[in-house]
Amino acid sequence: MRRKTQLIVLSLVVAGLSVLFLVGQTVEAAAEPAASAAPRFDLVTLAGEAYSKESLKGRSALLVFWAPWCPVCRKELPILGQFYQQERPVSLQVVAIGFSDMRGNVEAYVKSHPETFVFPTAFDEDNWISQAFKVTATPTFVLLDSNGNIQLVHRGGGINQNPKYREFLAGLKR
Repeated sequence: MRRKTQLIVLSLVVAGLSVLFLVGQTVEAAAEPAASAAPRFDLVTLAGEAYSKESLKGRSALLVFWAPWCPVCRKELPILGQFYQQERPVSLQVVAIGFSDMRGNVEAYVKSHPETFVFPTAFDEDNWISQAFKVTATPTFVLLDSNGNIQLVHRGGGINQNPKYREFLAGLKR
């Protein structure tokens, strides 16, 4: 009986810590400072298009840091692809940035999922762009305003349910 009680207590402690961790992740995403300047970056997409902080000025951008091995990315990116195709947001440039993997794996995944990658996709060769943006999880969505300032950092899934993201998109449609 004593062993059973210990297992129940241990299970409750683990469950409680898991809830605290998940709540902490949500709070961390919401607590990012508003309108901080994005770091300087230059990247070339797999199709050869160049993007930089400077080239995106005047247009809002959603940078999506992802990896082929990430199960949440595999779920979220098709949703983002559908949104991008349906909404065709003229004033929002979506750029997917594969990182934390080998270039060949990123290229193969993109090539095998053309219905998902309907927006420009780049590879962060040495993970320097993801480091500059302090990316610590996949996926991480970084929303830049038209002045190149970070308006939102969202880690993990559920970007479309994020109220700040939805509010920002609604403001673009005006």
